Amino acid sequence: MAKTKQDSEKQRQEKEAAPTPETAATPPVGKSAEAILERIFAPKPKASAAEQAERALRHPKQLIYCALSNKNFYWRAHITKFVLDEGHVPIVPAMMFDYYLLNTVPKETVRESFNNLIVRCDQMWVFGNLSLGVKVQIGIAKRLRKPVRYYDITDLPYRLVSIPEALVREE
Repeated sequence: MAKTKQDSEKQRQEKEAAPTPETAATPPVGKSAEAILERIFAPKPKASAAEQAERALRHPKQLIYCALSNKNFYWRAHITKFVLDEGHVPIVPAMMFDYYLLNTVPKETVRESFNNLIVRCDQMWVFGNLSLGVKVQIGIAKRLRKPVRYYDITDLPYRLVSIPEALVREE
């Protein structure tokens, strides 16, 4: 009986010593090494939906139109991840429209949608070799004076390499 009383007393003391959510969230103040380390390694609270929306409105990320030929369609997820990792918002028609919506709508309708996306994006990034369709998309971007960057995707899924326009190959 005495042992259980001691155990319950010990548990009560541990509860009182344990940090509450209020004290755990506030790192120690001061210039001690421990206080600095606490601030560095303290978990950051996740932003609420409202805070995320406010951040996007105050500091919008650039929209990047990702041009790739149909022959490189299977790399679309890797390309999307690459643009996200670079800190931008990818607009990847191959992800949005699949492969011409499995041919359930006229190709002309899908191409018009592609062109509208090019108009709204801040930049165009071209991945892989140039098909006729990608060349037309580049022409649209250049006429709209949008920056165009080129990437060699030979080493995907391991890496993408930025290359000058002169080194881009045609299909």
